[in-house]
Amino acid sequence: MADVRTRVAEAFDRADRLDPVLGTYLGRFTEQAAAAAEQLDAAVADGAEAGPLHGLTLGVKDVFATRDAPATCQSRVHDTDWWAGRDAVPVARLRAAGAVPLGRTTMAEHALGRPDPALDFPVPRNPWDINRWTGGSSCGSANGLPAELFDVGLGTDSNGSIRIPAALCGVTGFKPTHGLVPDGGCRPLSRSLDVVGPLARNVRDCASTLAVLAGRPDTTGWRTDLRGARIGVPAKALEESAQLSEDCAAAFAGALEELREAGAEIVTVELPEVYPLFAAQFITLLAEAFELHGAGLRTRWAEYGRPFRRTAVLGGLIGAPTYLHAQRVRASAAASLRERFDGLDAMATPTWPTTAPRYDDPAALGTVSWLPGLWSAVGFPAVAVPMGFGGDGMPLSLQLAGVPWSDFGLAALADVYQSHTNWHLRRPDLAAGSLPATVPVSEPQASPGDPEKQRWLAAALRDTGVDVDDAEVAEFTGMWGLTSMLFGFLPELPVDQGPLMPTLPPL
Repeated sequence: MADVRTRVAEAFDRADRLDPVLGTYLGRFTEQAAAAAEQLDAAVADGAEAGPLHGLTLGVKDVFATRDAPATCQSRVHDTDWWAGRDAVPVARLRAAGAVPLGRTTMAEHALGRPDPALDFPVPRNPWDINRWTGGSSCGSANGLPAELFDVGLGTDSNGSIRIPAALCGVTGFKPTHGLVPDGGCRPLSRSLDVVGPLARNVRDCASTLAVLAGRPDTTGWRTDLRGARIGVPAKALEESAQLSEDCAAAFAGALEELREAGAEIVTVELPEVYPLFAAQFITLLAEAFELHGAGLRTRWAEYGRPFRRTAVLGGLIGAPTYLHAQRVRASAAASLRERFDGLDAMATPTWPTTAPRYDDPAALGTVSWLPGLWSAVGFPAVAVPMGFGGDGMPLSLQLAGVPWSDFGLAALADVYQSHTNWHLRRPDLAAGSLPATVPVSEPQASPGDPEKQRWLAAALRDTGVDVDDAEVAEFTGMWGLTSMLFGFLPELPVDQGPLMPTLPPL
């Protein structure tokens, strides 16, 4: 293996060529990374023992504080003094283990929504087709991996924000058990959902990085086959509500066959919690995001990007009874799912129902799915691994989920799958001259909804202290329509107390 100094220089050379198109970095730590590489090389030359991540190059989502630069969350609304001059705990642990941070990677603003072309930030592009989205919110931490701009991306996941970009960019992403990795120095979005985790080109790099992040030795029990493993598949839920594309369904069937050939027993399981958990997850995310950003939305509305502000503001319309009922649904579902996992080593689904949408297709950009958020809602670990390609040449992804604290056993299962396939070894063609011209990101679309209901929504938002005009409200009434519809799913799951419904009328 080349010395660290050479590897860092080569990574920056690739970034010089590809980053202007891919939009991976918000800022690079060129001088700091070169100095760190020299120190690592000198230490090893002097006989020091290399750390477990010696020379690993790292892309850091801009939600983490680093001593090299403040975390901006790809937003004009941020506190430059927050954790200034210090590393977030996850960054500090990786650095101490020998990793070299190369820069801050692009993300969805404050880890929610999609890129706003009106803001003066890079738009992250998918390396398999630069006219398609990377998925969010850990955009640059995913899209830099197929381009080999770094070895590991550091991300966060509250509703699939590690696994969705991993799926759409054809890499591996690991959402650990909630609470396994400390998040000090990481800007929150939803305090009860946020987790910190790695993205890499393969499961083994994710597992070794996760061990350092968790502050424990890497004791993953790697295996050569899946004999004795039982993997559940919620076939009915997938058929009835996952809305898988034909390509995704076919690739998933192929992935299950690979698991069988590796020795696993595939068993059908029920998943009645899908809609209640989808509702509880979404309601929790919006309410907690507004709790954190409500003051900013009231005073600096126009400075936030449109996708973020038009989503986060809806949390102000979620009353305490609805939020509390959502938490009871989450707790009840987690207990039920633990029982369902009895005798299972993992549960398998696709990570996302389709390949990456084009940036000029606003309808596809607005796709929502319960597939990743289900496991965020209950805090269970889940890993996304490549499982093939669609007819459009874009990656598709398999998701394996397990019970809390089974993270490294889950990694071992996913590693066996990768040892029996080569999807994770594929790389996009990023040769000079092969990249097409980029299409613009679609502007937000106005809802064709009832003007009277839109006026009601504008008035309800003003009651929370957020001053929005009626014209802009027309562009996000569809999101409120989805949110209010989800309220109706909360009572479907039995809980200790009766259903608590919102007082605001749905649109």
